[in-house]
Amino acid sequence: MIMKENNKPEVLAPAGGTESIYAAVRCGADGIYVGGKSFSARANAVNFSYDELKAAAEYCHIHGVKLYRAMNVAVLDSEAEEFYDEVKRSAEAGIDGLIVQDPGGLLIARAAVPDMPLHGSTQMTFHTPLGAEFAKKLGICRIVPARELTLDEIRKICETGMETEVFVHGAQCMCLSGQCYMSAVIGSRSANRGQCAQACRLPFSAVGKPAEEYALSLKDMSLVRHVGELCDIGCASFKIEGRMKRPEYVAAAVTALRNAVDGTGDTDADMKRLEAVFSRSGFTDGYLMNRRGADMFGYRRKEDVVSADGVLSGLAALYAKEKKTSAADFVFTARRNEPSVLEFSFDNGNAVGKIEGKIPEEAKNRSLSEEDVTKQFSKLGDTRFYLNSVECHIDEGVMLPASELNRMRREAVSMGDEAILRKNTPVYHISENELEKINAPKRFGRIDFRALVSDISVLRTLEGSVSMFVVPIKLCEELEERYIDKAIVRLPDFVSDEERLLSQLKMLREKGFVHFMCGNLTHMGVLSQLEGIKLHGGTGMNITNSYSVKQCENMGFADITASFELKEAQINGLKSNIPVGVFAYGRLPLMVVRNCPVRAVTGCGKCTGCLTDRTGRSFPVKCDNREYSVIYNSDILDISDKLEGFSGADFAYLDMQGLSADEALGVTKRFFTGGKPHGTFTRGLYYRGIY
Repeated sequence: MIMKENNKPEVLAPAGGTESIYAAVRCGADGIYVGGKSFSARANAVNFSYDELKAAAEYCHIHGVKLYRAMNVAVLDSEAEEFYDEVKRSAEAGIDGLIVQDPGGLLIARAAVPDMPLHGSTQMTFHTPLGAEFAKKLGICRIVPARELTLDEIRKICETGMETEVFVHGAQCMCLSGQCYMSAVIGSRSANRGQCAQACRLPFSAVGKPAEEYALSLKDMSLVRHVGELCDIGCASFKIEGRMKRPEYVAAAVTALRNAVDGTGDTDADMKRLEAVFSRSGFTDGYLMNRRGADMFGYRRKEDVVSADGVLSGLAALYAKEKKTSAADFVFTARRNEPSVLEFSFDNGNAVGKIEGKIPEEAKNRSLSEEDVTKQFSKLGDTRFYLNSVECHIDEGVMLPASELNRMRREAVSMGDEAILRKNTPVYHISENELEKINAPKRFGRIDFRALVSDISVLRTLEGSVSMFVVPIKLCEELEERYIDKAIVRLPDFVSDEERLLSQLKMLREKGFVHFMCGNLTHMGVLSQLEGIKLHGGTGMNITNSYSVKQCENMGFADITASFELKEAQINGLKSNIPVGVFAYGRLPLMVVRNCPVRAVTGCGKCTGCLTDRTGRSFPVKCDNREYSVIYNSDILDISDKLEGFSGADFAYLDMQGLSADEALGVTKRFFTGGKPHGTFTRGLYYRGIY
């Protein structure tokens, strides 16, 4: 595991603009993550141009701070070359690592800069030890695991040796990162593209009437009080969320976390200030402490806003000036008839050098003294250096003007900064080639159908109508042997007990099951432990470009289902050597949540099974063994009369959950004939697209 020299975890700060860079560095951050003008999961932050990124990297490296660029969005085919070029430009700017979400983005980044450190964004949905192990096989050197994990679950990931970056303060998404489609489906603003509209902060009710409560709004997380426990289990980096927030917030959060890591300061006072600057009815540590429930929910009240206004002005003082953090040691020599010499050492020997000055003159009135030299060399102004020592060797009766001493001091500081900058700035091997195009044959075969079923009677009824069934693990145990060859085992969206899941999958494999669906990259960790299986990629893999398809091919997938955030033409344009599917029927999953919003309000005994928004629309909520819940769209997606337009699709995925056998059969018949949908339905994003 890579840690700082003092073995303390990295304090990692967000920065949406240059002022936040200053705030983070001056308040004690060890690392900063930023976004560029493109490919940022916080597209609405100010973000950094190339010149600004380069300047930020130089400022950070001079101060011994690392700078990472987040390019953690789903990439489209039309953007692949730009993504490739941006990775190279980021390397030229001197960043210390790249944070990536897109599976194809990993391939593109590695082709652009083979030795660039790649970090797996929390948007990659890693949340288990085997998932972390699999990340290593993808060339990822650090992962940001899901925010929903307990202390023990994080500990198990750290024990794999994967460098682990843990969110410790900031906004807590309701949904498992990378699996949230609510903003996209409701308003075309994709969370996977940096355009999240925070639909979860809108009113939603869990009691079956138009919303009067905020059933999807979680309090901000804060684990500052648990820093000691997180240090003990081996976390490499403590991450603060907030690239959209102002510099004063960054200053307060970094100060609190720095004090907690160093064991200094007043934690109660730091937390009080943090709560004043930004909170939603307080903070929560519910996931870490395995206390999921109503207490984790909260929203931004008027009192919270007023409280923030009262502390912002004072917070600016935390980063108004450079902090004196680095020692400056000087040895000055002035001999007759020889050039004067200033030897310097900064940062305890990390930057050393020597400067020649003018030949001393004979003193006319007063000789140069050690006090004169010390006075001029102590004028370190708005730099990070403080004068630690001055050693003088001065002949009697010589003199140098103060202007010359000041010049030598300024040059020494400049040379010291340059030396530290050279030492801390990574040098990469940047490809001179253009991005290699993905070539694959056109696919114009007849579309077949696959059905996700949750009932044996539906499966039996559809036996002659679909080529394969997608079947939850629990239902697999009831399947007759004759269905096994046509069954694709569906894994849980959130893996809360990886050892138990692996045991279940091995038993199914022994029974003859061959086909398994990979819904996110954590699933690959478990599935890679099985031999002789066929992998089928689900929509949760967020396949939005041909390079991601290629990555899936490299991982051994037999086929993939394209992201339902793509438009029809974008799906048709995917280059693939394996079959590509399209989500053609069913309620789109909008969120995977570990803290059920319905249970938090009504309890499981009075579960309404749905949420209601402020317009009266109902969103079904399906619980999986009380381990996690999935929130579905209010309307059913149906393209039965549009399927012919998906010329790039090889199969259609039909989600038949909740349908009776007769209803499911009616749906398949309508798809065979191209009949129009019945009742209220949606076309999803296939024609309106996303931002």
